[in-house]
Amino acid sequence: MKKLFSHIDKLFIQEKLSYAILWLLVFVLPLIGSYYRASGSPGASFDWVEVLRSWGEYLTFFLLFIVHDWLIAPLIVYENKKLTYLGIAGCALLLFSIHVWVQRPEGPPPHDQQMEMSDGNRPPKPPHEQGDIPDFNDGQPVPPPDMQEKDKGTMPDNPAASERRNKDVGDKSKKPLRKDRGDNPPPKPNGMDEPPMEQQEKAAKIIIALLMTGANLGVKQYFKQRRREDELKELERQKLQQELEYLKYQINPHFFMNTLNNIHALVDIDPEKAKSTIIELSRLMRYVLYDSARPTILLSKEIDFLKQYVALMRLRYTDKVKISMNMPEDIPGIEVPPLLFVSFVENAFKHGVSYEQDSFINVKMELMGDYLSFICENSKHGKMREGEKDPHSGIGLENVKKRLRLIFGKDYFFLTSDKENAYEVSLKIPVNYDTLLGDR
Repeated sequence: MKKLFSHIDKLFIQEKLSYAILWLLVFVLPLIGSYYRASGSPGASFDWVEVLRSWGEYLTFFLLFIVHDWLIAPLIVYENKKLTYLGIAGCALLLFSIHVWVQRPEGPPPHDQQMEMSDGNRPPKPPHEQGDIPDFNDGQPVPPPDMQEKDKGTMPDNPAASERRNKDVGDKSKKPLRKDRGDNPPPKPNGMDEPPMEQQEKAAKIIIALLMTGANLGVKQYFKQRRREDELKELERQKLQQELEYLKYQINPHFFMNTLNNIHALVDIDPEKAKSTIIELSRLMRYVLYDSARPTILLSKEIDFLKQYVALMRLRYTDKVKISMNMPEDIPGIEVPPLLFVSFVENAFKHGVSYEQDSFINVKMELMGDYLSFICENSKHGKMREGEKDPHSGIGLENVKKRLRLIFGKDYFFLTSDKENAYEVSLKIPVNYDTLLGDR
């Protein structure tokens, strides 16, 4: 459970860190934009006013996000209070919409509003600047009337230009003077108080707020699903560990029962050998009780345990039983589940040996790349009578099959071959695997 909580803390940190990075990028964008505008124009400078104005707008979204992420979103993500969430989230978005809609635009007034200022608030323009475009006399601008009178005697007269100038002066006298726009401003489009562009910008802000809260819910649901998967994995891990421990406790008494039966037979045959056998048994018990308590054990120790067990079993039988063990000499530091192979050897001695007929037991172990191959073959005497239970389907063998499924899943090979005069068990397991039992 400690690993689970530590992983959940990591998920919490990942979630909040992703939010922090995203908002940091949002607040950095105005700085980057102002920097490139200033560097792209020779006469432009870094506009801190525009940057601060953008930050002020982003701050409203940021505050809405914080409230939604910490206070509102957990209501539906973790507590499943849908109605409460909809009510509170709706009120928060409504307040945000009212704030955006009543907010006045910042910065200088638009250019068209500046043109609507009253003429009385500005100094009067010279007569030649009152809305008329200067005429041209053969490509030369026509001076104002007062300048024409002053320079009349000095400037050469052009008949065509004089005729056009007299005509323009007559037309100008008929033009009405421009009325003061400040007294009667033109009506707004559609009777609105704000230009349509500003209303579209405010509507866009509200839509962005809706999308932002929806994205926040999606991210929180994603991390919630990851936490749930981790919890399920941890529960499955604990269940597998309990099942494997239960199976191991079943294997150990089964092994001791068979070994004590062997010692009991040796007491009547050779008491001295029985004493030495008890010493060998104590070594085997030490391995079973202490070394096998770990999820995995070194393959070299497992092989030594098998050799001691076979040596202990040899004392019980005569030379009619041929026992062959072929084990790898160069054993790398790989690990395997403990007491995984002894059940097959136990069954070979229990069901494949006869005191009256010649018998054999062949045990072979071989490393084949990333897999370890184990083969145990024993002699077979007679046929099972009708209704008799298969002697090779005992508790020990069934427990080993369950362990294989729990530890390796489908990444193993197990086959039994029931021949006419022999019975063979073939097992192949991976030597590089991530065990489901926890830390080694």
